[in-house]
Amino acid sequence: MGGAGTGDKSFANLQAQFARAGHQLHRTNAEDGQVRYFSTRWGLVRELGNLDEARAFLAQIQIGGAQ
Repeated sequence: MGGAGTGDKSFANLQAQFARAGHQLHRTNAEDGQVRYFSTRWGLVRELGNLDEARAFLAQIQIGGAQ
């Protein structure tokens, strides 16, 4: 399976955690260049540079009571 499969699974797990917190997590297509991540809620968008930044943002929104 390799790294891509592991990355897909990590993204899917993180995406589910964002959903439980009331947010959506999206990513761009790697074929279009560097993969970028975005969190959305209520029409607002936050760009996240990588999965580590996404995890850090998830921790912030969970601490803030948005679960």
